[in-house]
Amino acid sequence: MSEAFPHGSNSSLPYIGQIAPRESKFCPFAAVNKWPYKSFHHLDAETISKAFFAAGKLRMRGWTLYYIHTLLSNASKPLILVPATEVQALFDDIKKELRLLVHFPKEEKEPGFLLSFTEKGIPRPRYLGRLDLEHSLDEMEAKIPPYHHEQNGDTKTHDRSFAAFKKKMEAAIEATKQKSKHQRDRKKKERVGIKQGWCEQLKRAQCYLGVRPRAEPGMPNPTEDPSIPPRELEQAMKRYQISKCVELPDLVVSEPAPFAFQDNVVFICVDVEAYEKENRPVTEIGISTLDTNDLIGVSLGECGSAWMKKIRARHFRIKETAHLHNTEFVAGCAERFEPEFGASEWISFKEAPQVIASCFRPPYSRPVESLNGESLTNGDAIANANKEYVEKRQIVLVGHDVRNDIDYLRKIGYDVSTLSNIIEALDTADLYRAWKHHQNPTKLGSILMDLEMVGWNLHNAGNDAAYTLQALLGIAISSRKSSLTTSQSQITSRTQDLEREARDRAKEEAEEWTAADVEGGDGGPPNPLERFGWPQSNPPAASKPGNVQTSKMLNHNERRLEKVATGLREERESSKKIEAKWVSSPEVERKGQEKDGDGEEDGGTFAQSITDR
Repeated sequence: MSEAFPHGSNSSLPYIGQIAPRESKFCPFAAVNKWPYKSFHHLDAETISKAFFAAGKLRMRGWTLYYIHTLLSNASKPLILVPATEVQALFDDIKKELRLLVHFPKEEKEPGFLLSFTEKGIPRPRYLGRLDLEHSLDEMEAKIPPYHHEQNGDTKTHDRSFAAFKKKMEAAIEATKQKSKHQRDRKKKERVGIKQGWCEQLKRAQCYLGVRPRAEPGMPNPTEDPSIPPRELEQAMKRYQISKCVELPDLVVSEPAPFAFQDNVVFICVDVEAYEKENRPVTEIGISTLDTNDLIGVSLGECGSAWMKKIRARHFRIKETAHLHNTEFVAGCAERFEPEFGASEWISFKEAPQVIASCFRPPYSRPVESLNGESLTNGDAIANANKEYVEKRQIVLVGHDVRNDIDYLRKIGYDVSTLSNIIEALDTADLYRAWKHHQNPTKLGSILMDLEMVGWNLHNAGNDAAYTLQALLGIAISSRKSSLTTSQSQITSRTQDLEREARDRAKEEAEEWTAADVEGGDGGPPNPLERFGWPQSNPPAASKPGNVQTSKMLNHNERRLEKVATGLREERESSKKIEAKWVSSPEVERKGQEKDGDGEEDGGTFAQSITDR
């Protein structure tokens, strides 16, 4: 890599605007500043920054600055460059001192970090000066002369050369941004992947429920089969499109599911409620089940209402935590399990793992009766009663933010992830995002309202588990009836909603300022220091045990006040000296003798302003 001018032997005293040698290579100085954080993980980036960048260390090295007019319409000022040799010297020092492998970013990831200007017919960087601790970057930029093509000494720019130069400058400016285009593209790809996962999850839920067919990848395209008669081609194309899930027939809710239930699954929804304080012990467990075998031949009903009647719900309350009630962050209602779902069942922490396990075995949450007709809730008794059921079914776990509930189940001794017949977990928060194309999750209650359903006594674990399964049915069926693609009308509608929200916020803020900034008045009496958190009349309060943070804040504020007071005293003394010197000066005495009213007024105002300070 060649040395950048002016370090060559041709000139020792460069001048501002002198063109750099054609073989020199450069880096955007702003890109060098951001290099550690764009090239390393946080810990290494902080280490490099503290050792070589922070607290003026980067400028302390001294840099030879060059500038180049980018000739881009969206660029407000020239681009500041530094020789690549000086950047390489920085990398060598970092490598030597910190023993980190550092190098120039790869061109495919950051094409604008290392620049060359060897092409003919394009502008080249020009010398600006030396940047060090005595000169700021703003001062150096202020010295850059304006661009005049006829005086710049460059060769005439050809169309093809200018296109290449423009691309180079765009890449250089991109390199100076906090996140490179490569990083933004990678992040965008990750976000698209997450959204795609939500959408695919929704489609699988529809397949489990028989409202969407499984794709048949092996079916040939009828248009490529010359043996199909023309009169049969239309029907063959419909079958082909259905097999690819491209164009599906309308969903008729007054009829049973139009397709087979994929994998013949059992949906099991879990919801766990915990106390809001003191290590968050579990207080309730809700488990609801929907067996697709029970849906065979049953019409869907509007929004899946007929299928919702097939949901079996159970609500377990923990004996040891029955006295704990949530009141601060959520309104707990452990005693209000909806009668339409059943009755609450009391279990102990010791029984909980076995009782939960029984819900994941046949008959899947259907209460089992003993010989005398009483309902069994003891885990061992249920397990023994279920021995007659031998069919092992595929299970789809369901929840609203299901990860949280899985963690709580582990906490009480049952790990659902160890079950081999659980094929996946569906999260209604993600399913709703896929349906509505929303970025952020939505609360269960809001989802139910959107589905025109009422969720009574939410935050009861049994109710939440049942309503979550109802939401699953509502989302899967409603989304099949409407397009999953974001149409132009949806974009326009969403844009109008955002604009309306922005206008409402701006109007509300303006009204607040109008109400606050009343015309007239003198501001009233001064506010005592207590208003700002300095209770001078009660200083011991800051030093009470358990109030360390407040004490630190008050001590810090006291030091600030003392510093300000000291500064004012020093400034007042200095002002008096300046005033005395000004008043006693011959120039002031002469002007006073001239009795110039304007001069007296000006002099008096100046002296008074010093005193007022």
